Amino acid sequence: MSNRSDTRVTTGRTPPPADADATVSVPRLWLTLLTVLVVLPWLAVGSFWWVDRQASRPAATTPAEPVRSATVGPWGDLRLHPITISPPAEYVPRTWGEVQPSVWHFPLLTGDELETHLVLLGLSRADAQQLRAASRSSTIGTLIVAPDDELVRRLAPDVRTRLYTDLGRFGAQFGGNLPINYDQVTSYRFYGATVDDWLDPRMVDAPTRALVEPYLYGRDGFLFFGDIERIRPAIGDPDVLQRLAKVLLRHATMLVEVTVPDSAAGETMVTYWGRGGRSSHLRPLPESVAGETAGSGGADISHLVPTMMREHLYRYPRPSVDDLERPLLANCLWTALNFFAPTPDDRYLDPAVAIATLKSDYYLVQDNFQLGDIVVFSDAGGNLVHVAVYLAGDLVFSKNGTSALAPWSILPIGRLAGHYVEYSSDWRITYHRRKDM
Repeated sequence: MSNRSDTRVTTGRTPPPADADATVSVPRLWLTLLTVLVVLPWLAVGSFWWVDRQASRPAATTPAEPVRSATVGPWGDLRLHPITISPPAEYVPRTWGEVQPSVWHFPLLTGDELETHLVLLGLSRADAQQLRAASRSSTIGTLIVAPDDELVRRLAPDVRTRLYTDLGRFGAQFGGNLPINYDQVTSYRFYGATVDDWLDPRMVDAPTRALVEPYLYGRDGFLFFGDIERIRPAIGDPDVLQRLAKVLLRHATMLVEVTVPDSAAGETMVTYWGRGGRSSHLRPLPESVAGETAGSGGADISHLVPTMMREHLYRYPRPSVDDLERPLLANCLWTALNFFAPTPDDRYLDPAVAIATLKSDYYLVQDNFQLGDIVVFSDAGGNLVHVAVYLAGDLVFSKNGTSALAPWSILPIGRLAGHYVEYSSDWRITYHRRKDM
């Protein structure tokens, strides 16, 4: 299971050295965080329907997502209000250890093959030849390239998109105890239309933004940044580094308002949201807002979902010393399998237990999806990459990663691909429902 981080990226990390043959001492917390980079074997089920998104766009042209209404259904009428959240400052480290060398790992190619590959990715012949000259083989079966800072900085956004996606996918699929292409696999990412949406001028000073912006690239509505180690030497103030990390870790999600067209729709809505024996408990709210218009009498979705989601939505984990003894911090499987649980069951932190439960206690459904169905994202090889909880319309409840810097949030299901772009371009998405519901 990849649950990398929405985070994607963790801060204060200790990535592997340039040549992965060296012995590395990695703190226990970071071993926990790095665990999310390993794709677990998974059952191959369902059918392919996620299309390959190959188009690359410069960062400045990624599309915005307006306030919109989701599809009206038995859940009522959903009104979506995009918001952005970020981890509390006290969760974000001020010091990150020594700056790590930035190197790229490719498959073990010949010099001619590497040069041709780089040109196909969009690099100029001169730049490809320069990188070829800087390459060497490693004992782990990869070709290491130590790129020049000036060359990396001037890459065009569309070239960087293709190159870093290529590096990220190779790193994600390589396996082993030491991740390769760490900065590309775990790149910071943000769903937004412009650089200002992410690097808000009110939060990032002009000199810091000038360091970051040349390295940004875009794909599928997301902005990415995978070169933190290249700019860290130029940021001497730990407070500035902490503020930058807090901004880079911003997460685009949404508030969801539910309106009820009339009393008849209210009864249908009670049935829909009341799964798990909660109908009577929920009934007063839909009855009170039936017939009200959006914005004047709707209910926040948090009032309609089970306790577990209500207590975690838009929040970040608060790790304790006890968490160091757990196999993982709270992740997507733990979240999905505990969705209806009054008290979360930490046995699901063990991937083997979680997967066995999903196999034994759930069955596949093809249509008419219901609140609490588990949405499984698998790659073309049948490896589980991510799971989320179906809510209504095209919305899911998701914890994109094990990191304490990855929040629980509501997202459109189609956006999840951007959070896991390194793991597949050809997704298998299947829906699973508890047998006792």
